[in-house]
Amino acid sequence: MTDIDARLREDVHLLGELLGNTIRDQYGEAFLDKIEQIRKGAKADRRGSMDAELSASLNQLSEDELLPVARAFNQFLNLANIAEQYQLCLLYTSDAADEGLGV
Repeated sequence: MTDIDARLREDVHLLGELLGNTIRDQYGEAFLDKIEQIRKGAKADRRGSMDAELSASLNQLSEDELLPVARAFNQFLNLANIAEQYQLCLLYTSDAADEGLGV
């Protein structure tokens, strides 16, 4: 794993925790647990080991929960993209400084 990958992973983890804290404050621990269950099911699905956990988790959501869940995942992806852009800016700034470009 490269240095930027490790820093990016740390940043994304921190931002995910902060988002989780915000969701917990707004919707409660039970709702955050549902999101976490969906996240774990999606990760298992990407690895090809999906049982019926992801489908069951999604099917158990009430109509009132669908939009907040979608927004939570959307915001996580936005935060992950921001973290990636930040790490790339650091990398480019560092490279420019190494080359004496004075960025």
